[in-house]
Amino acid sequence: MLEVPVAASRLVSPVGLAAFEAVVGVLGSRDMDEVSFRAISEIAPIDELFAFERPLQGGPPRTVLSAGTGAAAAHRALAYRDRFHRLDPLNGAFGRADAAAGLMVLRVEAGDIDDPTYRRACYNEPEFVEKLSIAGRRPSGWLVMSLFRCQGTGRFEAGELRRLVGFGRLMLPLLARHDVLTAQWSGQKLSVEALEDRLAVLCADLTGRERAVSARTVAGMTAEAIGLDLGIATTSVLTYRRRAYQRLNITSAFQLCGLLLQ
Repeated sequence: MLEVPVAASRLVSPVGLAAFEAVVGVLGSRDMDEVSFRAISEIAPIDELFAFERPLQGGPPRTVLSAGTGAAAAHRALAYRDRFHRLDPLNGAFGRADAAAGLMVLRVEAGDIDDPTYRRACYNEPEFVEKLSIAGRRPSGWLVMSLFRCQGTGRFEAGELRRLVGFGRLMLPLLARHDVLTAQWSGQKLSVEALEDRLAVLCADLTGRERAVSARTVAGMTAEAIGLDLGIATTSVLTYRRRAYQRLNITSAFQLCGLLLQ
């Protein structure tokens, strides 16, 4: 793992300003994940984006957003949160950082990961060769924006690093604000429509029927009630639910609730 010196930098390019404005326009909405991914990709190509807060007092990180060129970005974010966060070399850097530390930038390569299961799931299988993490302190913990590059895209070059760190200075406050807005949103009782929207963000692979059935399951509706609401047979409800669970790699309504309300 390599710590990147943080130099004073300003975002002045028209491309960067347009990307920043695009992100500002979707703060607090379900479009934030994909718009942020596209905006950063305008600054320098990336293959996956994952932002989270690491609590100062320990415990699992809290996902702020995730997006990528593949369909498995949300699943990797969940795996990192639930299984692998303790194995991340970033933890050592956070532990050594001064309490007054501001911005920290680190590069983590696949070879820096000692645990073979973590390395295989989050680096080898998606063919990631490097992660660039831009982190800033907030009262509750470290807010981290991690950018991944595949072998085909290549490692980050010096010019790309300068542009990404400059843009990261602007992105971190936006991510913090987005986190506050979505926390307020998730604290409310979600409608079926809002649950469907959340499923569309977390798993774009689900069909419309699978999202509809899953959302109503989380809302507490029985299979019979879902069938009546959607105008389909109860057996069809069970089929759509089973297919949704398979796509989400879960086995129960309890796990589905945890996925949607994280």
